[in-house]
Amino acid sequence: MPELPEVVVVSRQLNKNITGKVINDVIVYNKKLIKEIDENSFKNKLIDKTILKVDNFGKFIVFHLTDNVIMLSHLRMEGKYFYYDQPNFKMKHDYIIFKFNDNSFLHYNDTRMFGTFHLRNKNSYKQIDPLNKLSLVPWKLQIDDFYNKLQRKNQKIKTALLDQTLILGLGNIYADEVLFASKISPFKKANKITKIEAENLLKNSTKILKASIKLGGSSINSYTSLNKTVGEYQNFLKVHTKANQPCVECKNFILKTKINGRGTYYCDVCQENNDI
Repeated sequence: MPELPEVVVVSRQLNKNITGKVINDVIVYNKKLIKEIDENSFKNKLIDKTILKVDNFGKFIVFHLTDNVIMLSHLRMEGKYFYYDQPNFKMKHDYIIFKFNDNSFLHYNDTRMFGTFHLRNKNSYKQIDPLNKLSLVPWKLQIDDFYNKLQRKNQKIKTALLDQTLILGLGNIYADEVLFASKISPFKKANKITKIEAENLLKNSTKILKASIKLGGSSINSYTSLNKTVGEYQNFLKVHTKANQPCVECKNFILKTKINGRGTYYCDVCQENNDI
């Protein structure tokens, strides 16, 4: 699943490649990806609009268009974009194709079909669903706000870190890495986290996410950014996907378990749970 670093990388590449282009046509092969409005309305609101810029809000890619139109795209598990400067054949899982005025194309591809598209107004898109309940990225979060929210959560810290209303941008990969860097057990209850531990979580979240963005994200399983570019941060992961390999700190074997249905990697020596 693309997490914050991967979404940032994709949005930056989209911004570089399609800003200034006019949407001439939208071809929809799976209307289930379009939320809240019908296929024809979706097309009509996009055709003849110019793309002003592309950025992101957490894990949502935000397309800013003329006439105050905002298109929100969430990649979910397997969504990805491919850009072509000339017509290209449709691949099996290309479900939405955007044709531009210069005869270039943007294909949205999604093998799992979990991705979503919402259309919003520029003046209100952050105040309504699905963005209105989201938190902030770790480098914008105030420690007191973060710590106080943790104190109200009676769940394991691994699960809490995946909650985008608590902290924005962490997914399964980076939650494991942040907990290891912070020397906190994924089993520890969120409301047992000390303020110093909360500070370490924010510090390490910032450090790890920004490092991954710089390296193009983590290419695990099927993730690629625009035009099949792979990231490099997977080469620097300390625990995620490292089950039965020696810990880089203590040489104890990395363990894998499931917490709330999510595969979780950790070192039970470096991340000892003292609250059991």
